[in-house]
Amino acid sequence: MTNDTLYIQLMNSIKEKIMNGEYKVGDKIMSEREMAELYGINRLTVRKAIKCLRQEEYLKAIQGKGTFVEKIPDLQDKVELGSGDVSLSMSIRKGGLNSSRIVLSLKQIDAVGELKNAFPDSPQVYELIRLSFINGKPYAVQESYFPCSYFKETDRYDFANNSLYDYMDLHGHYPVRLTSDLQIRDVPDNYAPALEIKKGKKVFFFTYYGYDKEGHLVEYTLSYNKPEFTSFQFSTKRKI
Repeated sequence: MTNDTLYIQLMNSIKEKIMNGEYKVGDKIMSEREMAELYGINRLTVRKAIKCLRQEEYLKAIQGKGTFVEKIPDLQDKVELGSGDVSLSMSIRKGGLNSSRIVLSLKQIDAVGELKNAFPDSPQVYELIRLSFINGKPYAVQESYFPCSYFKETDRYDFANNSLYDYMDLHGHYPVRLTSDLQIRDVPDNYAPALEIKKGKKVFFFTYYGYDKEGHLVEYTLSYNKPEFTSFQFSTKRKI
């Protein structure tokens, strides 16, 4: 392996540490000597990686103090939310990215607690849990709940390769209106391995409510999104 390859790998490693929160803006990173010893590489290779990151303005050097994180790397593989699309996969495709997903779980459960409040006329609901990917990288875990009183034959539908909303449309309950709520939460421990992140890491937590043309709530979704793959677009109107 050449030194040219090593310095690029080191650059990517430092960027990843910034993106996952191990290094925050303003933090001091390890010295050239410490990195060389840690990774078992030449100090000149470390110096080249640091120099390139400084030129890209991810790092800055302060004489006599060390090298510090200047900014968070920009990612091209981001999903822009809040632009009017009701489907996560639609937003991904609109951004020119490759979307895929797998089904982690699909079962029929009793509507209790929050689910009973959401779907008072349906004693049971379907629980669909999927893992979404962007360009092959895990991006979000979504728990979707929809009432058994409106939907049937879930075992005959391929939720990995087809849209949940297309399935709902087949049953005459396409969600024409969507409302959402955003919070910052710790990723649930059971989802951390699937998302390839550490337990306790902060994620964007979305709650979605989908209503059909009759105004009935037909979808209640909880989505845990990795922040490094998510951006937002909001618009406001001022009354004159």
